[in-house]
This record gives sequence, C-alpha cells and structure tokens, in this order.
Amino acid sequence: MSTSQRRRPAYLVIADSLRSKIESGELKPGDRFPTERELVQEYKVARMTVRHALDIVQIEGLIDRKRGRTGGTFVRATPPTLSLTSGRSALDQLREHGLEVEVRVLSLALIETPGHLASTFGIEEGDAVWECRTVQMTEGSPIMVSTLLIPQALAPHLTEEEMQKPLTELLTELDLAPVFKRDSLVAATARTEEQKALGIGRNQPVLRITRTVKAEGGIVAAQLEETLRPDAVTVEVVIGEDPTPTLD
Repeated sequence: MSTSQRRRPAYLVIADSLRSKIESGELKPGDRFPTERELVQEYKVARMTVRHALDIVQIEGLIDRKRGRTGGTFVRATPPTLSLTSGRSALDQLREHGLEVEVRVLSLALIETPGHLASTFGIEEGDAVWECRTVQMTEGSPIMVSTLLIPQALAPHLTEEEMQKPLTELLTELDLAPVFKRDSLVAATARTEEQKALGIGRNQPVLRITRTVKAEGGIVAAQLEETLRPDAVTVEVVIGEDPTPTLD
C-alpha cells in the first residue's frame, strides 16, 4: 500500500480495492464474491475490518449478501434508478425497469387515526383508517417495505388482493384518481420491523420516502411510506428538460 493509503483506515482501502475490481470488470454481475476468510488472507487484516469494508460496498449497491445453504456474497447488477420527480411510485418505477416485483401483504387492518395524521387527512383523531403493510420482493430478495394509509370513509371495504395493485390504479378504481403528489425523502436507520422484513442489520441505513396523495377537490386520499434498501436502488431528482439533442 502507498504512504497515502496507510493514512486511511484499512477498511476504506479494502473497500476501494473491491470497488475497483467490480468497476474494472474483474468481478462481473452474478459472480460469487470472495469469502470473508479469503479476503482476510488476501489483505492480511482482521475479519472485522473485512466486514466493515463489505458493509460499505453493500451499501453502495455493488454486492448482495444472501443467507442459507445456497447463500453467499455476489456481485450485483447496476441498481435501478428511481426518480423522485417522475410522479410515479417506487413500485411502478421498479416494474418499468423490467424487474418482476412481487408484493406480499404483511397486514391489513383498520386502526384509529393517530393525532399527527388526522389533520393531514382532514378527519377527526380516532376516525378509522386502513393501514396496509407490504414487502416488495425481486428475485426472492426484499428491496422495499411500504405502509399505506387510506381513510375508511373514502374506501369502506378493501381486500389484500386490492392492496397488491399500484397505488394510482387502486385509487383510480376507488374514484380517487390522484391529481397531486408530494414526496419527502430522508435517510434513516431501519426500524425493528423493517430490519426483519428487509433482512438487514440494525445499523444499516435505509431511504424512506413519504408520499401524500390528493384527489380532486383537495381530498387527501392516501399517505404512502416506502422504505428502501439503499443497496437496491439509486434515487435521483431531475429538474427541467434535458437539452441534449436526441436522434429522431
């Protein structure tokens, strides 16, 4: 290692090395990654140092760790990019990228509206709202968990089958076609239930998108919270038209 590299923590130097192997094509999407033991021997460091390096590369979306007898660490394909300015949900955009996304309903129940949400929906605290929790899977791995809230007054009856539909389609069928959407994005630490659903550790960060959806007349029809593994997607914001000429 060079003098400048020695000044940096070993796990950062190792993460740089592993990243370079992927970017150069030495390790290709789908390739099995070296084991922790192999990396310990190659870089002559402690196993904990290797784990810190792997955590960084995983958070960057370059590798995927799978558990079980057929598990291991594999090089990931470039994660899809989600646009916050597209107006479409993360689920819709993932499917537009050609990913086969399976939606599993974890729970569907009527709950009393929490005080901080009553004003958002324009209803009384304690009024009933539908709360649906789902997990989105692709290639057998969880990439996102969602919590959807819809006032019961707007949707007297809902089924688990309906909750597997894209939000825009669901609301349109309820005569609540969206005319306005507002998103907020924060980086956060996964909650306990999110850790379990996404199969991640308690210290792994997540991206949390909260979307408020309004129908005609300013009615707040739904609030959707989508929590994504940052290694599964890249998020971007696009403003204005791209001036680059396109071929006809």
